[in-house]
Amino acid sequence: MTATFLPGRASLLAASHQFPEQYLSNEQLLTALEQLSGKRFARVAARIVPFLGIEGRHFSRSIHSHVSEPTPTNSELTANTLKDLLANSQHTLADIDYLIGHTTTPDTQLPPSIAWVAEKLRYQGPFMELRQACTGFSSTLQIAIPRLAMLNKPIAIVGSETGSVYFDYEKGFLDQSQLVNYMQMGDGAGGVIIGPETSQGMGTISHCFTGQIGVDRSPGLSLDGGSASVYTQTGKARFHHSATDVRKSGEALFQASILALRSHGFELDKFDYIIPHQASGRIDSLLADTLDIDPDKIINDAKRWGNLGSAAIWCSFSSLVHSGKLESGSKVVILGAEATKYMYGGFVYTHNR
Repeated sequence: MTATFLPGRASLLAASHQFPEQYLSNEQLLTALEQLSGKRFARVAARIVPFLGIEGRHFSRSIHSHVSEPTPTNSELTANTLKDLLANSQHTLADIDYLIGHTTTPDTQLPPSIAWVAEKLRYQGPFMELRQACTGFSSTLQIAIPRLAMLNKPIAIVGSETGSVYFDYEKGFLDQSQLVNYMQMGDGAGGVIIGPETSQGMGTISHCFTGQIGVDRSPGLSLDGGSASVYTQTGKARFHHSATDVRKSGEALFQASILALRSHGFELDKFDYIIPHQASGRIDSLLADTLDIDPDKIINDAKRWGNLGSAAIWCSFSSLVHSGKLESGSKVVILGAEATKYMYGGFVYTHNR
């Protein structure tokens, strides 16, 4: 098990996060489930709620019909995030060297969703999109930071999800894993603009790392619709969620990140804040108990946002950067964990102002 660390650094020029306007409590979601699917499914979902520790989240879909298109769409959320990033960084689109997106719920598989973002904003530069979930942020940094060092031009990165549209209230679609998705997952977008280390920014991103422990492990999360199943798939595309496999490997993913950081001289209790991937609204108490760390150091936004998948880390990072909690010299460590095929990654952030 080996993690790859980048030697380069990047200056944080801006951070932003956006959500669909619609915010739903557990009570609203359970009421909709009872009305559209029946009391039995609502009772099962209600029993799941205490284990998740999530109180509400943003949805891009309607809860008044069995299926729904997203409003806003993934590309609209991403475009709005980019507009805010540009306003905060005092850069224009013409200054951006590369536009990188990562998501599991694009508007279209081809062209990639980020192409529609470029279209909406009239962006003339190159773009790319990674089809990756909770560690998409670390993979994009592995791509972006070497390019910064070579070209010295800002790069925009946005992670986004509108996965709520994959839920169908029809009884034939529902099982326990789909009800877990319904009560756990949220929609949103978050991202950053980063520049060369020499740029004057809000802080410095360093020690970017990534790795995986997924060989011979069954996916914890997967999505229908690839070419392997195109001729045999029946019914609607759905996110498959094996909560048992996720639980088995979740702690191992965080331990892999901790060991990787330790190999570079870092101990978690020395950081001012820790941003883990947040699939649970109890992540702060769970990690604090496991690692014997002050729970106040551990950022837990899942309680109010749910699991945001590819958008999770950037949304929490942006929220912390703008919270006023960080002082000059404050250090934050990011611990990404992805249960699709068990990838991990992160970085160290040092705040300047």
